[in-house]
Amino acid sequence: MPSLAAGNSGGEGTEAHALVTNSMRNYITGVLDIAQNHAADADPDLRLMQRIAAQDQAALQALYDKHASGLLHYLSGRLGDDRLAEDVLQETMLAIWQSARRFRGQCQVRTWLLTIARRRAINAYHRQIAPASRNEPFDGDEQQTAEQQSAPGRYLDLNAALLALPEAQRETLELVFYHGLSLGETAWVLHVAPGTVKSRLHRAKARLRELMDAGE
Repeated sequence: MPSLAAGNSGGEGTEAHALVTNSMRNYITGVLDIAQNHAADADPDLRLMQRIAAQDQAALQALYDKHASGLLHYLSGRLGDDRLAEDVLQETMLAIWQSARRFRGQCQVRTWLLTIARRRAINAYHRQIAPASRNEPFDGDEQQTAEQQSAPGRYLDLNAALLALPEAQRETLELVFYHGLSLGETAWVLHVAPGTVKSRLHRAKARLRELMDAGE
């Protein structure tokens, strides 16, 4: 009889262990589902990305309809060529389609889109110019051209004053104030430290104030 009792005890222990394991598995799955739903609620584009990762073309079209205008505005400003910007936008959407499965929610979807768009724009820009000139507009930082350093009295218009800023400052302003990115998101797109974003914003706003005040 002792051997039978021992056998029953072992079976009960195995069943108990299985119940605990299943309970833990269900708990972890539930937590992950809650976290995923919370992330999707915080970033409504995340559900679109999940569908795109599953090769849902309708989701890609929905993402395009939502963000194409902002992306095209950004690309046109960086490249100075609307037709090239449209081409790069199409390259960007193709890259999103191909790499959606690798998106892990490490940032907002909008931030990720701008990061891809910027990378594609840099590639397109470098294809258009001579190698010796490859320090503008993306690789150069905050050096002003001779035209940008000219008499500030010309800048009565805000758009003209913005164009007079160094490219790095202008791009930073646009990402923060036009696209509504946080300092951290802007730093992610530009591949710089958040402190660099803050200093660029400070210098850009100070320079704009000088230009607009001098133009009055």
